[in-house]
Amino acid sequence: MSFIMKKLKTDRGYIPLYEFNCVESTQRMAKVLYDRYKYDTYVVWAKEQLKGRGRRERVWHSPRGGLYFSLFYENLEVRFPQLASLASGLAMREALKEIADICCDLKWPNDILYRDKKLCGILSEAASCGTDVHRVIIGVGVNVNAEIPHELKDIAVCLKEIIGNEVDLEGLLSLSAERLLFRIAQLETKEGQEEILDSYKRHCTTLGSTVTIILDEGSITGQAIDITQEGALQVLASGTLHSIATGDVIHVRKRG
Repeated sequence: MSFIMKKLKTDRGYIPLYEFNCVESTQRMAKVLYDRYKYDTYVVWAKEQLKGRGRRERVWHSPRGGLYFSLFYENLEVRFPQLASLASGLAMREALKEIADICCDLKWPNDILYRDKKLCGILSEAASCGTDVHRVIIGVGVNVNAEIPHELKDIAVCLKEIIGNEVDLEGLLSLSAERLLFRIAQLETKEGQEEILDSYKRHCTTLGSTVTIILDEGSITGQAIDITQEGALQVLASGTLHSIATGDVIHVRKRG
């Protein structure tokens, strides 16, 4: 296990940064490093992933030039793990706005879109003790400088293509970690959770759209009307209100 040990500067101080040339998955490596070193907050960053993954074990295209990292955060006191995904999406939207001056949409529960194309994906994994979450690993993949493969150009976009020049990966990493730490810490208060939900809803293009939710047991098509205090998506389908805690979302028809 070869890595460079650094300190990542954030507005909350310095935190450990494990920098790898190539790993199978930063999420998986974050768990390995916890078992070995027991730090409570740190970042794992890889220049390339061989088996990057998203929800439902889908492959995340992870060539050199993208930003792939996982933030490990222990001692989190929050009851609903879905809120960590929403807080992380909001944080990454803010980081991308600051570094590239672009406005992105949030697609519930874990995608960031630029003009309907995927720019960033988030995988949030939580460990619980009883009913309370006490540890989260936030995996982030951003299409930054690497060209999008031809077969994905209709659904994905990179920062370089949007702004016309390359972006410093370490600068974006530092800014992203800073925003993530701030937003995740907000989850520990009721007021912070309310502010995150309000902000998330303002930028969530899923709300007001006709959507199909792919679930393990089938699918539901209806209008996405709200997000609950627990982070679940409320969908009105055939007169019945469904609260969806997790699922794959397809925007059938956007709001407006």
